[in-house]
Amino acid sequence: MTTSFGTTSPLDRPWDEPLAAEELIAAAMEWHFDPSTGSPFWLDQAKSFDFDPRADVRSIADLTMFPNIVDQLRDVPVRDLIPRGYGDDYVQPLIAESGGTTGPPKRLMWMAETLEQATAWHAAGLAQHGAIRRGGDWLCMGPTDPHMAGHLIRATAAKFHAMCFLLDLDPRWVKRLIARGATDEVAQYVEHVVDQAEWILRSQDISVFYSTPPLLDALCRRSGMVELINDRVDVIGWGGTKMDIEARNRYQRDVFPGVRFIGGYASTMIVGGIVERAGGSGEDAAIFDPPSPVTIFSVIDPATGENVPYGERGQVLQHHISRGLLLPNNLERDSAIRLPHPRNSGGDSIADVQPVTEFSGKPVVEGVY
Repeated sequence: MTTSFGTTSPLDRPWDEPLAAEELIAAAMEWHFDPSTGSPFWLDQAKSFDFDPRADVRSIADLTMFPNIVDQLRDVPVRDLIPRGYGDDYVQPLIAESGGTTGPPKRLMWMAETLEQATAWHAAGLAQHGAIRRGGDWLCMGPTDPHMAGHLIRATAAKFHAMCFLLDLDPRWVKRLIARGATDEVAQYVEHVVDQAEWILRSQDISVFYSTPPLLDALCRRSGMVELINDRVDVIGWGGTKMDIEARNRYQRDVFPGVRFIGGYASTMIVGGIVERAGGSGEDAAIFDPPSPVTIFSVIDPATGENVPYGERGQVLQHHISRGLLLPNNLERDSAIRLPHPRNSGGDSIADVQPVTEFSGKPVVEGVY
């Protein structure tokens, strides 16, 4: 059976024309828990709930009724994540995997419109920082398949009529090397990644350059690369691991004074990448406004589950609500400062994102990503 979707459902609204969170949540509960449209995974999960999602879940606060199921995503058959309402004829989904920081990688299925939606808000966030030069191409010095970063940046580049160069980078191998103390091998692997980036930067017209902070630092130690980037690159996008205010200001003012330096917050479980709020002074930490109510952040005290006061640090709790994917009540492995969201569609904005030192009972190893 093939199902086509109209434009009357809140689930089909453009991300930048949101309805109230309550309307989106109600529509999502109907879609994901109706036996004819919901995914095998969620319909099976619902058998153990002591609540009825279609009747009882109506608000952002109600989303915390769901169990945090992300650990189950390490081994669930991916086809069980596809809502039955898509029928059998759909564009091949994207399989996106996490970096495996806390065990076997978690795995999500992105339907075609999930990627399109994530790409649209990523492109819009970049555009708020000023025009992106047409004709220049992009380079992503970060993980590629099976991770979402390369997919997202390549798809975003296409919206600016740019080609995107990707590297051969396995962050899981780096984390394994770090875990066993093989610092020399880590250094060799980083040099291997920097070699790839240098070759592309020297031979291609790269105007937008994405990098993780550790890899950017390694690239800057390579002779001639800072000068080359300042001469050719218009935008540096950073993300994947933390960057404190001091380091950010040093890069922007002293290392790359003529390049726009734009932060991003992304992960596989967030289902996209969020560009930092435009117009910051540079003296404060980067602020990230999720595309609420599709992706909703709350900043909580993990011991109580309650929101911390605005301006205080807590752990990031994330909900993703769309036709292609439902991922509620997901406690992220990051802490952040809680800020009001500029759009009154529910949830928080976050600033000064930092990884927690331990997650799911295991130490967090950032590696190169």
